[in-house]
Amino acid sequence: MNKEMKHLNGAYFRTITDNNKNKENMNERYAKCIPFDKNVKGRIGGNPPKCIEGQIPCDYKFYATLVHPEKENIMLSIIIHQDYDTLIDNNIYPSIAVKVIEHEFSEIGNCAEKRNASLDMCSISEYSEDKDSENILVKIGGEPSLIQDEESYYKELEKHGFSFFLSIDEDGYSEDVTIGSYPFGYGALYLYKRCTTNEIIAGFWQCS
Repeated sequence: MNKEMKHLNGAYFRTITDNNKNKENMNERYAKCIPFDKNVKGRIGGNPPKCIEGQIPCDYKFYATLVHPEKENIMLSIIIHQDYDTLIDNNIYPSIAVKVIEHEFSEIGNCAEKRNASLDMCSISEYSEDKDSENILVKIGGEPSLIQDEESYYKELEKHGFSFFLSIDEDGYSEDVTIGSYPFGYGALYLYKRCTTNEIIAGFWQCS
């Protein structure tokens, strides 16, 4: 699949087609970026959940926390390296500067030094099978929509028993989410699941 980004009058546009390498996935579901609602569990930005504050290395920042699509009351929190050059140099499994922490739901903590200064806080809607072609932030299951359809991104993952789980596409941010640079360079992050243990990891991220 090929996905391109074009810059026109200050706005970015991308064309997307689906990769068709992965054959066994859960039914596709989707989520959008919505205004922050304290009653919604999933969110991007803000302080990290209280229960993971002590698990974040000194050179990492909190990115997002998502409701686990397959486990009740379990969250998947994502932390990313604070240095963009390090992120670029370490963007593919097994050397990827993005970590996923699985934990029970936890309220927003007070550790402001671990928040990502480039992001304002927004909520992630409940997952739905209804696909709106615009503003999709999270895609669960199905086939990954890749920006760069190169086997080198997923070859090692598949070799070690991982399959595509979900993606977060920065094209799905609402207008008021980014207050600085895009954490993934106006790209997308792809999480993978180990088939034998159900462990969820960051597989790779791409940008145009």
